[in-house]
Amino acid sequence: MRGKTVPGPIKVVHLSSVHPADDIRIFWKECVSLVRAGYEVVFIVPEKSASTGTRSRENIKIIPVSRHSGRLGRMLLTVAAVTAVALRQNADVYHFHDPELIPCGLLLRALGKRVIYDAHEDLPRSLANREWIPRSLRSPIALTASAVGWIADRALSGVVAATPVIARRFRENRVTVVQNFAHRSEFLDTTNPAAPGRYTVAYVGAVVPSRSAVEMVDAMTKIDRYPGVRLLIAGDISPEPLAARLEASAGWQRVDYRGRQDRAGVRRILAEARVGLALYHPVQAHMDCLPTKIFEYMAAGLPVIAADFPGFRRIVEDNRCGLCVPPCDVAAIASAIEWIFDNPAEAQAMGCRGREAALNSFSWDSEEQALLRLYRRVTAGLGRAQTVQGRPTTAH
Repeated sequence: MRGKTVPGPIKVVHLSSVHPADDIRIFWKECVSLVRAGYEVVFIVPEKSASTGTRSRENIKIIPVSRHSGRLGRMLLTVAAVTAVALRQNADVYHFHDPELIPCGLLLRALGKRVIYDAHEDLPRSLANREWIPRSLRSPIALTASAVGWIADRALSGVVAATPVIARRFRENRVTVVQNFAHRSEFLDTTNPAAPGRYTVAYVGAVVPSRSAVEMVDAMTKIDRYPGVRLLIAGDISPEPLAARLEASAGWQRVDYRGRQDRAGVRRILAEARVGLALYHPVQAHMDCLPTKIFEYMAAGLPVIAADFPGFRRIVEDNRCGLCVPPCDVAAIASAIEWIFDNPAEAQAMGCRGREAALNSFSWDSEEQALLRLYRRVTAGLGRAQTVQGRPTTAH
């Protein structure tokens, strides 16, 4: 019996020298969406111990490389390890997520591969505000980053930008905006009734000074009318001295620290909470971002207390789903939490409005389609075929 010819899957390798194997944007959104669209997907990722070896999850092949400590170790040794593994994969498309991997991307492009750069932040603006960079070097380093981005924009096959603000750094016909909206299907069954007597606040994400970690914990000491208030924190604390500082503060007595959580753990925490916090220090890179946590709080039916930035206000206040406060003002954070507890009916209405907006207007479904359109453009002309039943067709 003669069979027709159908194309073999196009092989895609995602690369990171920073992000974990279960990163929400890279793994759970982009990689999973590509697998469902018929691509063969590999994720090369740094881990503390690479001895766990290659494994598969959600039909995605995960290849670990050793994570080296310190910025210099990461930017040299980890990047070299990621690059070496990437070269051995001989994939059709490479999609990298960290600016230090731009040289790797340019090398792969020079070897004839199709390469996509995923810009998670406005790098030049971000570097201009990094505290670990001496002030005298910040402007030259930011200018260098801008020049490297300009080269990448013109040399690579395509650019993905996490926000419209980041997209402005690149040519309109080369960049695709893919935002960090929540998975509609992940929260469809989530309910969050405002249970009487439950005074619980949630924070999900990296626990670092620039994301108001100290201010959130200190705010717990200012909430006098609700002595049973608890702050649920899910995420890694860094740097190490911050953990000791937080644990020594009076507010830590009201913290339930859960550590890093998988997706099921995040959903459980959001189901326990009455309000979600999304607070960042007012540096330009933060003011231009659109954090995943805001959309997940909304999708879970939680009112949001967010930093008083223009972009955050457009999401939170325009959809009447929460409050915006000065993110470094401990008293203002505490007052906003008390307002949510004082007004349960309006807080529940905020949660309902946020959920409706998240599921209908800020859903990953639309972003997934933008990603797949980019991949169809980048992979045009590819089509390694294997014979299974007779005549050739085209892939993607």
